Amino acid sequence: MLIRSPWTVNSPLSGSEAKGELPAAVGTKRRVRLLLLVLALALASLCGCGGTRPGIADLQRYPQDLTAYLRPETADLSLVPQETHAALNADYDARFFAPWHAPAATLTAAEVCWGVAAYGGEQGYGENLQPLSPQEWSGLVAAQRMETYPSLARPALTVRNTSFRVFPTRRPFFRSPARPGEGYPFDYFQNSAVWTGTPLLVTHRSADGAWFFAEAGFAYGWLPAEDIGWAGKKFLASYETGLYAAILADEVTLLDEMGRFLTQAHIGAVFPAEAGSDQSLSLLVPVREADGEAVIRRARVAGHLAELKPLPLTPAGLARIANAMLGQPYGWGGLLENRDCSATLRDLFTPFGLWLPRNSRAQATSTGTLLDLADMQPERKRSILLKEGIPFYTLVWLPGHIGLYLGPDAAGGEPLLLHNLWGVRTFSWTGREGRALVGRLAVTSLHPGEERRDVPRNSFYRRVLGISVLPGVVREPSVPMPVPEP
Repeated sequence: MLIRSPWTVNSPLSGSEAKGELPAAVGTKRRVRLLLLVLALALASLCGCGGTRPGIADLQRYPQDLTAYLRPETADLSLVPQETHAALNADYDARFFAPWHAPAATLTAAEVCWGVAAYGGEQGYGENLQPLSPQEWSGLVAAQRMETYPSLARPALTVRNTSFRVFPTRRPFFRSPARPGEGYPFDYFQNSAVWTGTPLLVTHRSADGAWFFAEAGFAYGWLPAEDIGWAGKKFLASYETGLYAAILADEVTLLDEMGRFLTQAHIGAVFPAEAGSDQSLSLLVPVREADGEAVIRRARVAGHLAELKPLPLTPAGLARIANAMLGQPYGWGGLLENRDCSATLRDLFTPFGLWLPRNSRAQATSTGTLLDLADMQPERKRSILLKEGIPFYTLVWLPGHIGLYLGPDAAGGEPLLLHNLWGVRTFSWTGREGRALVGRLAVTSLHPGEERRDVPRNSFYRRVLGISVLPGVVREPSVPMPVPEP
């Protein structure tokens, strides 16, 4: 390629200058500039090509299709005995409807207003990334009306997809966006998404009556008043039928018998079902009347979009549901009806009748058999995961994060993980922390991003606290199990 130089094209100079040979003084200046340019490029390479290049190589290295990780000899075998599976499903139903059988609030005032203690001592930022004022904070605290808690004990359920909020407001609370891993989408007032048809016990009302505080079987928080319907005795008897269907895809539109829109259902949603066929099911869907009472409408849904719960608990079945979610955007606390790491696993196992708590720590420590790996070296952790982990039925737990073990990669033997993650921690040559963004549900190794210069070797493995083999497996682990914290 011809490089055009300002001193060789149409140059008025003669002799050595016309040949591109600079006079000594001019040449020295240009050489200094050239040297500075080379040094700048070198520094950029050291601290930053890896720091600014988007994404991680694992997303291209490993197939983003869970059927690629099924073993033909075990794909359709049940992960737990049939009797155990039936018991797990019955436990799911009991937990799901538990709020309707609680006579009174089960939470203390301190548990309800935990956000005051958690965030009251730090500066928060609003949707315009400007600091929240002391007056705005005082208004949020007063809106809870905690001096009168609990003011209700009334069964209800959600009539549309909604969210549990830490305070009675739709407005966000961000920590400083200048900090790595903060700002959007990390709205700390977002507690959890709540799908249509979730049973609730409503225990309190906000000062303006626009919000209600409610307990569900898996989480709690403030909900907009228009998102719930009151469940009277007749409704309760008609809705808690013992026969339930699980939604098997996201954004499934449910229409009533007249073709009118009822709701949009997602994986993780459960509805009572009436007798159907392989081609379709009739679901009971709650709607809110003008007086706030819930009534039932019927929706016919295709058989590939909903099935009676529980589905056979097999690796192939789990791969089918996970593939329907794969690649979907990360959503902290269910923001925008997306999912974070723990919500992904909770929704994934719902069609199979396996109840998982809502946060990663509880999923790891209170559901299955936890193997403590916290004080081990990365190679030891890897060895135990390969030996003790059951593909598609073992959780890998890190501080604030969790994923599903898929087994070893057939080509290289690396353990693989299905997890919904915002990004991988990066560190520049000066120690400045950042993120290599992923922002979706993906399959990766436990070395995500380590092809980059700014991701330390074994940084993911070093953060692994343990693995949890989910319940119902009949075998003894060879690693001692710690006593979970109360």
